[in-house]
Amino acid sequence: MAPKVTLFTDANGQTPNPKKVAILLEELDVEHAVVVKDFGSTDPIKGMKGEEYFKVNPNGRVPALVDHTNNDFVVWESGAILAYVAERFDPSGRLLGKTLEERAEVNQWLMFQMSALGPIQGQVFWFKNYHPVKNLDQSVYDRYTNEVYRIYGVFEKQLEKHDWIALDRFTIADIANFPWLRAYEFGGLKLTNFPKLAAYIERIKALPCIAGIEKHAAAAAAAAKK
Repeated sequence: MAPKVTLFTDANGQTPNPKKVAILLEELDVEHAVVVKDFGSTDPIKGMKGEEYFKVNPNGRVPALVDHTNNDFVVWESGAILAYVAERFDPSGRLLGKTLEERAEVNQWLMFQMSALGPIQGQVFWFKNYHPVKNLDQSVYDRYTNEVYRIYGVFEKQLEKHDWIALDRFTIADIANFPWLRAYEFGGLKLTNFPKLAAYIERIKALPCIAGIEKHAAAAAAAAKK
């Protein structure tokens, strides 16, 4: 069966943003191909900063998606991809929202991930794992770590009243936030003070669509060897 879409990802398929799209494609059973792009590389064919990929995504980041069922329409930025795929392949509105109000609820938590959780937790990941700075005032690290915990607190309060982040069901808001929340240990973070959030993460881990993460990583690894 020919793939309906092509998903551009990183070499190991482990970064949070491509994972979002992989989960959604699995949830909607959308057949897709995977193309790997190398981080930071300017190789004209394989690199995220290469000439070929800049034609797909002018920002030179993953993910990006090509919809072969819609004249090879291209979408980049993970939040925009989630919204597009949900609207394109889930006409019921189950994942995106069935009414204007539902879509607003979903979108505000989608934007919260993109404007708050992702950027701030990403800074924690960066400085803890890739760019540790010797003799840096601890308050610099604390600034990002404390802000992540503040954000976790926002989720904790929401989950005191709801099983899911936005609506009374699983939506793209949950899909967007889950890969970032799941990776908390990568930044040396803890969920000790956020029991509802910890339980929420475990609940999503048990969903069948989360197998899409493993499938995505395997497909990315296989594509990287070609």
